[in-house]
Amino acid sequence: MASPEFLSQKISVHCDSLAGEINKTYQHLPWALKNEAVARLKRQVHGLSREVLKAQESKGPVPTQRHLKEAVSLVHECVPLMSLCLRKALLSPDLHDRWVKRLNTIGKQLDEWLRAC
Repeated sequence: MASPEFLSQKISVHCDSLAGEINKTYQHLPWALKNEAVARLKRQVHGLSREVLKAQESKGPVPTQRHLKEAVSLVHECVPLMSLCLRKALLSPDLHDRWVKRLNTIGKQLDEWLRAC
């Protein structure tokens, strides 16, 4: 049986890449790291990476679905956190647009995967 397209896309690589970019953006801004919205964004995006990886490594449909549902909810939490960071001038409009676009793409892939379960 052929692997579904969404599994070949390595969603966890996209999540790790986004988390790494967020880390890199804020690593030299200690004043921004003290902000709760930035700290929470970092925690949530790293949580997203962990849940997607757990889903990809899962051995059965029930645990896979559980991890995917958690990952989808984390996507939905990250987008408003990014908007909050933008409003507080902790994130540039360009980065906001790029990160939200990436999260939306990841969210669509996760939804597709969840429907396939």
